[in-house]
Amino acid sequence: MKIHLNSKPGMYDVVTYGKNSITCSTKHSTFSVPTDDFKAFAGGSWNHGVSRNDIDLFLSVVNPEQYQLQVQQENEILAIAVRMEMLEESIKNSFTPTIVKDETDYKELYERSEIELDRAKDHLLSVATKVYSQNLTFDHITIDKGIKFIIQQNRDDDSYRFCWDPYGFVPNYHSDINKLYKTIRNYGDWRTINGGWIKVMSGDVILYHKSGDYGVYDDAIAIECAQEVFPNLKIHSFAGRQWDQELDSLFYDLPF
Repeated sequence: MKIHLNSKPGMYDVVTYGKNSITCSTKHSTFSVPTDDFKAFAGGSWNHGVSRNDIDLFLSVVNPEQYQLQVQQENEILAIAVRMEMLEESIKNSFTPTIVKDETDYKELYERSEIELDRAKDHLLSVATKVYSQNLTFDHITIDKGIKFIIQQNRDDDSYRFCWDPYGFVPNYHSDINKLYKTIRNYGDWRTINGGWIKVMSGDVILYHKSGDYGVYDDAIAIECAQEVFPNLKIHSFAGRQWDQELDSLFYDLPF
């Protein structure tokens, strides 16, 4: 497997590892570092050939506290997914095919479907609220396709917060994320002021582009807000800039 280290830039192959040290190699050398020098797994396609069991075993040995936290979060998300599947199955089973005889029947069928869909959406929002109201950790998350985020301001004290939907509870639109976070008050009168896009790759958080609904975000404010969500990762910001070849080459992993 390939990893990144805190002490030096680049990407390194793991030769062996234990509770106290990791032996790494490059094309030219082999060396050992303490386990707390581990920063992140290499993103992109570099670890596609490594099994999930091998990844989990490495993390459980090198950083058992982070591994336990990750397992806890994954179990919570899995439980939510199971409840959502049960809800979808319940809605499906409660829907009885109807022989449509005239226009009135079409209207009743449509209205009933709309009610069931609204109920499902409301339930999904309530689940998302419970998830994002927790103190989640995103140290090892990878988002290389890019998703949207918004910045909200608290009218009561002029503070700001970073709002996003990494688990995809709502469609990837700034307005839908705004609707989601209206349910997550956190003691204040929050309003969306702007937004952008985010990628998370190999320990780097990259903010870029803008919101078509709310406009271009402010670099300094967005970085400060993102640091609260990603206290252990490096934040980069390119407000208003579309993802281009230069950014791709800047953050794409190169073999060493």
